[in-house]
Amino acid sequence: MSTGVLTDRGQLEALLPYDPEVVEFYNYPSTMVPELARFCARHSIRPALHTPVPYDLAEPLRRFAPTGPDPEEAARALRLALQTIRLASDLDAIHVVVHFPSPYPPYPTEGFAERCAEFLSELAEAARSHSTSVLVENMTGHPLLHSPEQYARVLEGTGLGLCLDLGHAHLLGDRGGPLRFGQVLGPTVRSMHVYNTTPDRCREHGHEAVAPGQTSRDGYMDLGALLPRLLALTRPQVVIMEHAPLPTGSRDPEGPRRTADWLRRLISRAPAPDPAPATHPPVPASKEMR
Repeated sequence: MSTGVLTDRGQLEALLPYDPEVVEFYNYPSTMVPELARFCARHSIRPALHTPVPYDLAEPLRRFAPTGPDPEEAARALRLALQTIRLASDLDAIHVVVHFPSPYPPYPTEGFAERCAEFLSELAEAARSHSTSVLVENMTGHPLLHSPEQYARVLEGTGLGLCLDLGHAHLLGDRGGPLRFGQVLGPTVRSMHVYNTTPDRCREHGHEAVAPGQTSRDGYMDLGALLPRLLALTRPQVVIMEHAPLPTGSRDPEGPRRTADWLRRLISRAPAPDPAPATHPPVPASKEMR
């Protein structure tokens, strides 16, 4: 589960109806870190971190621009990512997710390749020195880095993985798509952010909770067919539910459990992994995907 599903990020107990094995924490201050650790210990949950954690700056986080043309923004993004990696090592987090590249216009081409290489090199060195799995999350906006082929090129040889955001990939349309990411990147995909959306609904409704009735006829991903195929191609360690908080007034006490159970049934349809050695550290037996 992602803490993005919470209306109140401090109410961690609201995650428990999903019966999570991993929780990905996003945008928490240093003062909350001890409680995050206690919550995971109490409920036998493995933590994951989505940059930035901790986030202690006075202004709210509105932009994370690791490759933007503003060197101060890029330096701040790198500091936040490195702090998150250090904390992940302390917490024994299963991974760190970093948005990449900058999704905001303008998109100057001059120097972009160098900014990408420099940022990824810093991430890779921190991942090695802290023995932490670091994953970049695919974005949609940048004309020079959005397709699966482009991500494969920039990640090659770095040791970094990809957190495949299914919604971002789906919104690429003919430029990509989740299945194409799986075909091109394979086991470089070490985690997935799972929710649903359509090109027409995304601006107003954002990340929607997955449900069996969402079909390609309405512009959604047909996750019942898609997800087992993706899992067979990629073998990620983790699948993270990342839908937005449910609208006020539509709370169904059994909704979270039904949603999580349906997703677990989809995961169970994926073919069993090959016995070949893993290319990244395995999840402890108690935390393997069901």
